[in-house]
Amino acid sequence: MKEKYFLGGYTRRVNEGLTSITFDSQKETFTERELIDTIQNPTYLALSKDNRYLFTIEKEEPFSGVAVYKKKHNDTWIKKNYFYHTKAAGCHLFYLDSKKVLYLSNYHEGTIEIYHLNDDEIKHIQTVTHDGSSVHPNQTQSRIHFTSTFNQDKFLYVCDLGSDKIYVYSLAENGSISHLEQSLNIPAGTGPRHLAIHPNQKFIYIIGELNNTTILCHLKQNGHLEIIESYHNIPTDSHPEATGAAIRISKDGNFLYVSTRYQDQITLFGVDKTSGKLSLLQSISSYGKVPRDFCLSHDEKYLIVAHQDSDYLTLFKRNSESGIISLTDTKAYAPECVCILALNNK
Repeated sequence: MKEKYFLGGYTRRVNEGLTSITFDSQKETFTERELIDTIQNPTYLALSKDNRYLFTIEKEEPFSGVAVYKKKHNDTWIKKNYFYHTKAAGCHLFYLDSKKVLYLSNYHEGTIEIYHLNDDEIKHIQTVTHDGSSVHPNQTQSRIHFTSTFNQDKFLYVCDLGSDKIYVYSLAENGSISHLEQSLNIPAGTGPRHLAIHPNQKFIYIIGELNNTTILCHLKQNGHLEIIESYHNIPTDSHPEATGAAIRISKDGNFLYVSTRYQDQITLFGVDKTSGKLSLLQSISSYGKVPRDFCLSHDEKYLIVAHQDSDYLTLFKRNSESGIISLTDTKAYAPECVCILALNNK
C-alpha cells in the first residue's frame, strides 16, 4: 500500500519549499521527495476532506499569509490563490470543510485570521486579536497556536500559549467568530500548544509546550471544558530546554502519543476510555533532532516523525494491540520539516 504525505517546513538552510513524499508500507520505504512549489517557509499545512485543496502558510516579504493549491487531474498541484497581509507568519492552519473557512493561528501577533474559500479564491473575513500574558519568559503576550472545531460546526477551540488559556468560541453561519463561550484557565506556565480529542468525543487532551505536560479535560455537552488531571510527558529532571510539540490519539482511542523537542522523545500513554485518564506505557528516542511533528499511517501500523534539525523522517512500526512503537528506518530525507500531513482517506 502506498500513501502520500505532504511536508511543510522552514526554508532557512536547504529546504526548497512545499514538498511531498510517498510511503510504501510493503517495502517500508519512502520515495524521494517531490517539489510541489518553491515558496518560503510553508511551515503548516491543511487539506480539504476531498483532497482537492491544499492550504499552506507562506512568507512573501514583507508580508505573510496563506496560499491555496488545487489538485489537477494528473495528481499535480497548482497554486490558485494567496492572501498576504500579516507582518509575522502564522504557525497553524485548520480548515472547516462545511463552511469552506480557513483559520490561521498567529503565534507572533496573537491573532486568529479567518478566510473564506470561494471558487478557488481565498478572501480574508475576520481578525480576532487576543491580549494576555503569563509567568514564563515566552509568555509576555498572547500567542495563538491552534484552532479546531473537532468535527462539529458550533464551537471553535483555541490554544493561547501566551496567556495559558483555552478559548471556546461560538461560530457564525459564515464561519466567523460570533462570541466567546468560555475562557478556560490552564495552570500558569503550561503554554497550551495543541489539542487532541478522544474518538468518543468526551475528552480533550492539551499538550503543554512550556512545562511538558498533557492535561486531560472533560468535554461537556454544552461545549465547555473542565480540567480533570495533568500528566508529565517527560521526567522533571530532563533536558532544561525540552518543549512539547505534537500530540496524536489512535483511532480506537486506546493510545495517546506526544513528542518532546530537545529531549527528542516520543511518549506513549494508554488511555482509559471510561475516565479518559492516562498511564505511561513507553518513552523512546525519536532518533532525530527536534521532533516537531508526527503522524500515524492510515492503517496505524506505522508512526512517522518529522524532525526540524536533523532533516530526516523516522519510521516506527506500531503494535496496534499494545500501542508500542519500534524503530524501523531513519533514511527518508525531509530537511527542516515541521509539519507532515497525509492525504485523507475517502
